[in-house]
Amino acid sequence: MKSLNRQFAAASLSLALFLPAITFADNKADAYKYAVEGKEAAKKGQWDKAIEAFRKAVEADPKEANNHNNLGIALRGAGKLDEAIKAFSDGLEAEPNNSASYINRGVTYTTQQKYDKAIEDLDRGIKLNPNGVASYRFRAFAYLATKDYQKAVQDYNVVLKEKDDPAILDRRAFAFWNLKEYDKAIADFNAIIKDKPKDKEGYLDRSYVYELKGDLSKGIADCDKVLSLEPTNEDAKNRKARLEYKQKGALATPTPTARPRRTLPPDATPTPKPKKPGP
Repeated sequence: MKSLNRQFAAASLSLALFLPAITFADNKADAYKYAVEGKEAAKKGQWDKAIEAFRKAVEADPKEANNHNNLGIALRGAGKLDEAIKAFSDGLEAEPNNSASYINRGVTYTTQQKYDKAIEDLDRGIKLNPNGVASYRFRAFAYLATKDYQKAVQDYNVVLKEKDDPAILDRRAFAFWNLKEYDKAIADFNAIIKDKPKDKEGYLDRSYVYELKGDLSKGIADCDKVLSLEPTNEDAKNRKARLEYKQKGALATPTPTARPRRTLPPDATPTPKPKKPGP
């Protein structure tokens, strides 16, 4: 897995669209109509059409934070990240304690690799809505990027209480091994391997942690497992040669001591159900 020191690929984020409650006021009704149009366009990936509709919703009812949030999500979908940031900021001007605006802006800052700003916004969003598990995912990812591994573990623990997820276990294991808590990292890789016994990445990563622990025979066994799945795997061949050399009490061969780590992008945010129209 590529080192987390490298820049992360931008995440492909799911929709998180909201429909404001409709009232008998003409501007509210118009805003709702445009929000419905925008949502349908966004579901089809028609971002330009969605942006146009959500802009009209904002013009009709600028005091509704969800209109700004929907516009920001569509702009983010179109790759217009700076404009998306402005839309979420406008949502906060309309409603200063809108948790969705903070979370959406924080997620967008994560995509821009502006991790300090992302953490600040996600902190605020979580304080306002501590039950939003997706917020912890993105904040943990930002903590990984800034090498605050202990805080990343704490956030991933929250996420894993909601649901076992091999991708999150993988990231938590990475944090554990950087904290030199090798047994905990191995436990997470054990769970990943149990879930995906034919995925070579778990074995490769676990073999490296075994190497760090000095448990050479188990590291070799993991390399052998990878080679049984993919006989030409260079990572496994190089590591096995190095570990066997170490078993003989000699210095390691000049193969790399750390296999580049594959980095997973943040998970997409879950798509909440649209709010039901009012009377």
